[in-house]
Amino acid sequence: MLINATIQVIPLTQIEKAFPIVDKAIELIQQSGISFSVGAFETTLEGEYEAVQQLLRKVEDFCYSQKEVQFLVYSKLHLCGGENILAESKTAKFK
Repeated sequence: MLINATIQVIPLTQIEKAFPIVDKAIELIQQSGISFSVGAFETTLEGEYEAVQQLLRKVEDFCYSQKEVQFLVYSKLHLCGGENILAESKTAKFK
C-alpha cells in the first residue's frame, strides 16, 4: 500500500552551514527512487510503506552522523493498511 509522508530537517546551526546539510538530506531522497516533492519547509514523500520508512530512517541516520550539529527532524505519515493514500487525491481540487 502507498502512503504519504513528510520530513523536515532543521539543523540547529548558522544559516550558511544549514543549507548544505539540508541539500544533502534532499539528495538522499532524490536517490531513493521514491516519489517526492520539495517544499519550502518540508519534503513530501509517496511510496510503499516499508520503502518510505527505510528512507525516513536513512535521512535520520544521516543527520545523526553529523557529529557537530544538532537537528530537529520532524516526520508525519498518512497511512491506511487497507488502501493507497495518494497526495493527488488530497490536493487535486486546489490545482
